[in-house]
Amino acid sequence: MYRFVEGSRHWNGFGTEEPSTEKSNTIICEINSPPDGIDRRIGGAFARDPIGNHYLLHRGKLGGNYSKRIFEDNYRGEWTTVIDGDREEKVVVIGKIDETILEKIRDFVYEVQRIKGMKAGFNLKEKLQKILDEYGNARKEGFSGHTLAEFIRTELPNELRKIAPSDYTIKGSAGQGNWARIPWIAIMDPEITDTTQKGFYLVYLFKENMEGVYLSLHQGVTEINKINDDAERILKKRAEAMRSYINNGNYLNEISLGRGRYAPLYEAGNIIAKYYPSGELPDDDELQSDLEEFLNIYRELKPVYEDLEENFNEEPNIYQHPGRGKGTDFYRYLQLRGYYFSPEIVENFLLSLKVKPFVILTGNSGTGKTKLAQLYGQYISTDKRRYLVVPVGANWTETRHIFGYLNIMTGKYQSTPALDFIMTAREDPDNPHILILDEMNLSHVERYFSDFLSAIESGEPVPLHDDPECDFPSEIKIPENLRVVGTVNVDETTYMFSPKVLDRANTIEFETLTPGKYLEGNPHDQGLAGDAEFLENIMEYTPEQLEVLKDELPIWDELVEELDFFHETLRAPGFDFGFRVTLEILRFMHAAWIYEKKPGRWENWERYMDAQIKQKILPKIHGPERLLRDTLEELREHCRDRFPESEKKLEEMQNTLKTQRYASFIR
Repeated sequence: MYRFVEGSRHWNGFGTEEPSTEKSNTIICEINSPPDGIDRRIGGAFARDPIGNHYLLHRGKLGGNYSKRIFEDNYRGEWTTVIDGDREEKVVVIGKIDETILEKIRDFVYEVQRIKGMKAGFNLKEKLQKILDEYGNARKEGFSGHTLAEFIRTELPNELRKIAPSDYTIKGSAGQGNWARIPWIAIMDPEITDTTQKGFYLVYLFKENMEGVYLSLHQGVTEINKINDDAERILKKRAEAMRSYINNGNYLNEISLGRGRYAPLYEAGNIIAKYYPSGELPDDDELQSDLEEFLNIYRELKPVYEDLEENFNEEPNIYQHPGRGKGTDFYRYLQLRGYYFSPEIVENFLLSLKVKPFVILTGNSGTGKTKLAQLYGQYISTDKRRYLVVPVGANWTETRHIFGYLNIMTGKYQSTPALDFIMTAREDPDNPHILILDEMNLSHVERYFSDFLSAIESGEPVPLHDDPECDFPSEIKIPENLRVVGTVNVDETTYMFSPKVLDRANTIEFETLTPGKYLEGNPHDQGLAGDAEFLENIMEYTPEQLEVLKDELPIWDELVEELDFFHETLRAPGFDFGFRVTLEILRFMHAAWIYEKKPGRWENWERYMDAQIKQKILPKIHGPERLLRDTLEELREHCRDRFPESEKKLEEMQNTLKTQRYASFIR
């Protein structure tokens, strides 16, 4: 930070490098706030709410060649509306002025750096207009070597590369051997398609009469047209299915390209689009914003499209939801899509969701944590989408990131995708809904998730606001059909979970396969051994009371003996557990017994107890060598040859303890 003060003038410049007196310093942004009053010429401002809290704000003035529109379109933090003297103004909330304000300023500066790092000099409007102006006349001239055809193949794709991800393929076409009636420039994710003949992609499609151009999320039409006599109907059916996964927006479902032979087919391939009339193209900021919006939708629809593509039957080519009504259980559903999780991981995941609405998935990046939860969400989304992936941000320091907040300046309640999803789940109580908080520990979980944890334990509603004039509900109760899955990656940018959080979840660890095992394909051909229908329906099991568990479980005495051992062994280092953990372990074991079809003599119970030791008891253990050395050894000896997964985890923790003098469950 660089600070300049002269009289009443205050100037605060922020950078991301160590400041030096030996050379000039690069300033990423200024956060200048007037000592008093209002000064709209500068970027920073202070605000106070009616109950006395103070906030640091920013007006979005970055200076240089960066307009406020660029900032509004690309800033990923929190915006609000404030009373700014005699007007309302949209501003960024850097943060509440408390002990966390320095972290919030840091996050803001890095976000501005990201925006400024985006490639500058975007000039799409001029290039699109050039094609609209010149293509009609060019079509009357020779095609081979024409400068406009080369412009469409080279210049315009190069412009789009400034915005599109670097690994995307961008192709432009004015025709092959002769002028095309409908020139186009396509943007393709190579993991989906590298050709406009199949898959789906983004494309700028010019009308035949050059009256305008569409930005379209579009399907490849050539391959479908080759093998089907009714390609237009199929494309429209697919487009309709895809649109059901897109949030409402100001998009066109139908486009009009012209009267040429292939125009109706291209029109049927449109999923959503925006139209720009010739001579009325918006400025480059808006064109860039629209393109980034469509790129985000494209990314979000990638896993959805994979499912849809697999489940359009050849006859009669009508969409069916994957996994339902076809005799396919969830484990087989995973295999059909090329995802190979061990049966034990799938069993543990679904059993955990049955007995507790909160599950944590931990492991190295790329081990399939988010994917498993997402695939289960897709599996249960029979007639509508019943899952939501919410990426957790490093700036999540308050509960408002989950539950929103009342904007006291406008009197309107600012909801969030997570809160909207919770309310949607309440309206559909007969079906499970999965809220996936991705990379949950990028911020301190307790700061933004404490109200949720309390609500699922107590059953009490979460208060949202206390304004009687606000038309938004003043509280919300967490519905019983909602499950939360949090994924955890551990590196230097993340935070550890507190015992309070771990105590309220099942923590499932995903192991990293060796390249050799991964390349072998699916090593788990045996599938699920128990009642798959009971397992995959996470709402079928109602947590039983203690008396029922004691009466029904045939290995009750063995379970009590095991729980007593772990409780006593962990008492000395301070990791003994309470009644909540005991009851949840017993319920998990009871659900597993039902899944294994209620055997009178349950010989396989240790496999599930092994899972509960690792998921419910070991995760809270952490500390230095002097505290854990003897405890880990005693636990490992007890697990030897009986609870293999727990034994392996304890051995890993012991090895870490020897080399680092400190160990914890989550690496």
